[in-house]
Amino acid sequence: MENNFKNSNFFDVIATRKTIRKYTNEIPPLEAIKKIADAGRLAPCTTNTQNWEFIAIYDNTTKQKMAQAVENKYDELKDRVKSDEDKNRINGYKYYSMFFNKAPVVFAIVEKKRVSTILSILERNGMPEEELRYYDNRSSILSMGAAIENMSLCAHALGFGTCWMCAPIVAQKEFGDILGLNPDDKVITLLTVGYPDTNDSSVTKNKKSLDEVFRIVL
Repeated sequence: MENNFKNSNFFDVIATRKTIRKYTNEIPPLEAIKKIADAGRLAPCTTNTQNWEFIAIYDNTTKQKMAQAVENKYDELKDRVKSDEDKNRINGYKYYSMFFNKAPVVFAIVEKKRVSTILSILERNGMPEEELRYYDNRSSILSMGAAIENMSLCAHALGFGTCWMCAPIVAQKEFGDILGLNPDDKVITLLTVGYPDTNDSSVTKNKKSLDEVFRIVL
């Protein structure tokens, strides 16, 4: 059966999406942000638990509090290493973890506590913790990744740029306090959203070729 790729716009969105780290000052409308969150809501997830929450942060004061928490946490980590080389690397990592506070909107993607059926069964039947870890496939994180990808593609289709950020999550606990989360809930990533700054010369998309990452088992 011939496949004419009738949904060519979808494939264009996948092919042209890029990570965007600089944005104009224009604020994305709430309806667009709701569409992006809804794309996350519709993602596949393990056993359909939907144990996620998408918090869209417009408020600059909240963003600044979160950025300060990240800076403080990296400074704490820097104090725990000895070599100047490692201190400099942590400083560099901190630098690239802070720009989310300049984005017009920041999504905090929250993983809500979920009890794994298989792990619960194995634990009740006496499997030791070190062995349980082998069977923990972190399926919730995979679900969150699917949601974030949906959101990134949706944002791009709507004309926005995004950056999927994990480095700021060193301040995960502090983010929970700032955003008023339940103790068992975790911010597992940030997703910045805004209109791309066309003067951003840092935008690149160097991807490996298909031949480098794909093989067939017959």
